[in-house]
Amino acid sequence: MTIRVLVAGMLVLAGAGAVAVQSDAGTIPAPAGITERSGEPTQDLPAQIKARIDAFVQAVSSGDPAQFEKMVQEHYTPEYLAQRTPDERRRFIERVKGDLGTLSIRGMMAREGQPVRVVVRGATGQDGRFDITLEPGPPYRIARAGMIVGPAAAMELDDAGPPPAARSSMKPEELARALDDYLAPRATADTFAGTVLVAKDGKPIYERAFGLADRGRKTAITPATRFNIGSINKMFTRTAIAQLMAQGKLALTDTIGKLLPDYPNAEAKGATVEQLLDHKAGVVDFFGPEFEKTPKTRFRSNADYYAFVAPEPLLFAPGARTQYCNGCYVVLGAIIERVSGMRYEDYVATRIFTPAGMTTAGFFHSDRFPAHVAIGYTRQSQDARGTLRSNEHMHGVAGSAAGGAYATAADLLAFDNALRERRLADAAMTAWILNGSGEAAGPRAGSDLTVAGGAPGCNAFVDSGVAWTIVVAGNLDPPAAIQVGRAIAGALKR
Repeated sequence: MTIRVLVAGMLVLAGAGAVAVQSDAGTIPAPAGITERSGEPTQDLPAQIKARIDAFVQAVSSGDPAQFEKMVQEHYTPEYLAQRTPDERRRFIERVKGDLGTLSIRGMMAREGQPVRVVVRGATGQDGRFDITLEPGPPYRIARAGMIVGPAAAMELDDAGPPPAARSSMKPEELARALDDYLAPRATADTFAGTVLVAKDGKPIYERAFGLADRGRKTAITPATRFNIGSINKMFTRTAIAQLMAQGKLALTDTIGKLLPDYPNAEAKGATVEQLLDHKAGVVDFFGPEFEKTPKTRFRSNADYYAFVAPEPLLFAPGARTQYCNGCYVVLGAIIERVSGMRYEDYVATRIFTPAGMTTAGFFHSDRFPAHVAIGYTRQSQDARGTLRSNEHMHGVAGSAAGGAYATAADLLAFDNALRERRLADAAMTAWILNGSGEAAGPRAGSDLTVAGGAPGCNAFVDSGVAWTIVVAGNLDPPAAIQVGRAIAGALKR
């Protein structure tokens, strides 16, 4: 996980929820002897650990950079203090304050070998979760703290089971055995189906496929299988915006009214590109009762979603608050079309997929899928015997700038490599895309990145940095791929 990412999202069962990640660097094992708990973090924990967690939550809830910095100096490891600057920490706490405001604690889970997880509710109405990694022994100082914003945060209290016995020091064949031993039982239990890819320094060292791409035809998933990657698609939209900014064709301060003067809702015309990117524009989400009853054949392009969303009244005045917003990214897709003179889907294919080497990615139509595309299966509409059903009736025929492109795990690794090798944007814009703190030196951009996407019948996850990249793509409900990806990432980054 990373410095800051506010672009990924997922549809959790019947409702929308962001997976917006903010985090510090580094990761070490959680303290030995911690077992799963539920409730206030002040209960049943060693006094030193309780003090660290309480101090962290209080400082974050204050929204005061000075108080947060004082807490960091007292409760964090020296290694962390050497890795992150006060200015980076100030930006972190300001972002948390904007997204959540004052916090109340909803629950906590701690398990040996994993970070302590604290789920909170913000005064803004948003849910959030902090992953707090502590030293493995006294004085149990904080080595890392990550944050997820959105309804998915509470879901992550679900028991993900024991982590894999994988370690970064393992030889490739040892790592393969450890990951096979972790993944095979999940595939047998039908709690995971998809492709798992692990890369070191951008090069794959493990890639396995599990489960069925088409249950009716008994077609197995292979590494060539393409999956609906959900809101990871938002990273492509963000990258397109970065490219157009670099060309001087738009700016973060440009408004909808300037870029789309014929926008059908006058109240939205003052919203800026930056507010759209940060889910602060107040544009409605297309998911909801109206979308559910609308024939899904109506949605064959981003332009179709735009026609559905743009006339609707705003949920709130632009900038008034943060609320996860697929509609915001649909509008960004329309802006990309207007500014570039190309269909959104054509722009992404030409300017992102092709230069990144994403040779099998695309915006496919579910009524005429090409070969090697996984059908999504959901438990939301299973029958009394628990038979999984196709998710076709729950999604538009095609995706949008908010989500729904198709890609293999290898395509997603290619995208990550292209970003880090600065083949999609220059150093400054790459740092902006990754929400990094600066233009890192070296052949690969250094900011960590964690993004996830999903909806009924689809789930995908990418956790990457300079060294390790973990990609998981599947065709079951969330959090199937997210749980697998996070567990592997946590094991390899110890």
